[in-house]
Amino acid sequence: MKVKVYAPAFCSFDHLDDDNVMELPEGATLNDVFQRLKIPLPLRLFPIYTVNYEKAYLGTRLKDGDVVSFLTPLAGG
Repeated sequence: MKVKVYAPAFCSFDHLDDDNVMELPEGATLNDVFQRLKIPLPLRLFPIYTVNYEKAYLGTRLKDGDVVSFLTPLAGG
């Protein structure tokens, strides 16, 4: 399945294509996205993240076409 990821600047973009799309196996969770982005565990607990613009949790299961976004203190706002 494919999900669109709006990732924070401090992560690894190795698993994202030019359109910020990541391919994941069926049944993947938000935590799987964090692992592929190489976001350290302590930082996984700090930012606010959303799936389809609604607050989500590390165990949130993803579906094909979902949009994952991050709001970090570094992003401002």
